[in-house]
Amino acid sequence: MTDTDEVLLFLHRAKARVEGGATEPAPVPGAEAVRYTRDRLEEALPYAHAGAELPEHARLRPVKQAMLGAVRPVTSNQGPFNKAVLQALDGAAAAIEGLAHTVDLQEQHANRLQAGVATTDLTIDDLVDDVRALRAQIGELTDQLGGLHAHVAEARSDLATLSAKQDLIFRTAREGLAAQGLSTGQLTELTRELSTGFEQLYEDLEDHFRGTREVVQGKLSPYLADIRATAGTGPVIDVGCGRGEWLDLLRTDEVTAYGVDINAVVVERCQGMGLDVREADALVHLREIPEGSARAITSFHVAEHLSLDTLIGLVDAALVALQPGGILIFETPNPTNVNVGAASFYLDPTHLKPLHPQFLEFLVAQRGFAEAEVRYLNIEDLPALTVDDLAPNGELARSQALVDRVNWALSGPLDYCVVARKAPATA
Repeated sequence: MTDTDEVLLFLHRAKARVEGGATEPAPVPGAEAVRYTRDRLEEALPYAHAGAELPEHARLRPVKQAMLGAVRPVTSNQGPFNKAVLQALDGAAAAIEGLAHTVDLQEQHANRLQAGVATTDLTIDDLVDDVRALRAQIGELTDQLGGLHAHVAEARSDLATLSAKQDLIFRTAREGLAAQGLSTGQLTELTRELSTGFEQLYEDLEDHFRGTREVVQGKLSPYLADIRATAGTGPVIDVGCGRGEWLDLLRTDEVTAYGVDINAVVVERCQGMGLDVREADALVHLREIPEGSARAITSFHVAEHLSLDTLIGLVDAALVALQPGGILIFETPNPTNVNVGAASFYLDPTHLKPLHPQFLEFLVAQRGFAEAEVRYLNIEDLPALTVDDLAPNGELARSQALVDRVNWALSGPLDYCVVARKAPATA
């Protein structure tokens, strides 16, 4: 086989391997493939001149030289062609070498990933065991907490029973001493031992039926616009401030304000929240502060607890205490809603009587306030009756006004307020 034949055979074998028709086993990929390619190039390199030159010791060299000279026009480019082919193969070998290096790196990376996955699996197994142990501990704590709640409920019940027995004993003793003709002053010490008006009972009642602080604050927040619209530097005084929801809103709005309440329990609770609340009779307090010193006086769900004399006294005291242009806000249940006036109003046993909105509006105007406005509040989201509901056959087709009155009576606003304004100062 001539040198040219060997080169051509090498090229044909390479082409066959590329096209998938190799007749001999392919070299091992990676470093072995690079080594195999380099060896074949080294074997072919000495014959790059094949077809264009003759070796020094070639047999019949003169004859071959003469023949080569005769075909020189045909074979003149054979040497450069062979070199170009070998250079291309050398470049292919370099590319294979880079590819093999990349494959090696990928194999190393895959091995590291596999090791990392194995480590992660072990970590996950450990975490699963920890979570199971934690769940077991949580279950034990839940059981213990349930038992603790039961003990607390029992203790509360025992405490309430003890308090009731104590009050009963002292009330019986007071009645017995009074029957002996003892004066009120002699009964002072015993009186101090009695519950002072069931403040805690009323506070619990308020918490249960009035709603959460967030719900109450949502209902009161529209009044902030009235306060902002009232000029002046005096404080807002909240009469019967209760749990302090309104005072908390005013504090957030950076409005100077304080509350007045006779209930020691709510006063202590509000003070614990950092609110300015004073334990006092509101009517007495308003009469003691300087005339014209208050920017606004508010009272939410207090008026229905007062007798007529006390209510008139509160309106009069507020008129004196307010600065010119100051406002008075009274909010109370709406008895024109039959469900309120005949039922829910009496959920609070300390309610004295419902106040009709027209009467309260008339009262503040009659006592000297320059303006008075009634606003109906807190409408329930209930389906309204239609004329067809009341008269399917059309007998009341023209009585929409009657249907409106029925809707109002059955599902009208739950509350209303009167916003009254003191006359402004004249120039």
